[in-house]
Amino acid sequence: GQLKLSIEVQGRILVLHILEAKGLMGKEHRPCDSYVKMSIVPDAGWKCRQKTRTVPDSQNPVFHEHFVFLVQEEQEQKRLLVTVWNRERNSRQSELVGCMSFGVKSLLALHKEISGWYYLLGEDLGRTKHLKVAVRR
Repeated sequence: GQLKLSIEVQGRILVLHILEAKGLMGKEHRPCDSYVKMSIVPDAGWKCRQKTRTVPDSQNPVFHEHFVFLVQEEQEQKRLLVTVWNRERNSRQSELVGCMSFGVKSLLALHKEISGWYYLLGEDLGRTKHLKVAVRR
C-alpha cells in the first residue's frame, strides 16, 4: 500500500496532512477499516500520539486530516513515525498495514514541504526510513 501525505515546517512546529491511501489490504484480501497513527518515537508517552478517524471498508481511504506536532529540543534526535492500521471488524484489535518514519532533525532543517505518495514499509524498515513513490513522467 501507499500513503499520500505532506509535512509543513513552521519554526519548531510540524504540520502533518494525512491525505489518502491506496492499495490497502487486510487479511484474506478484504478491504480495510483503516486509520493512520502518528507519533514521535522512541517515546513512551501516549500524549504525543495522534490518529485519524477510521475509514471503513476501503482499499483507497481518503482522510484529509491535519495534525500539529510541537517539537521540543530533546525530540530532535527522534523520528516522526507514521503507521497505517487495519481495525479488525469483530474485535478491538488492529493489525499494522505498514509504516514509514522521518528524522525530526532533517524535517526541521528542510526549507521545503515534504509532499507526495510514500510506500508503506514493514515495521522494521519503516521505523528507520521512508521511501517516496517515484513519479512516472
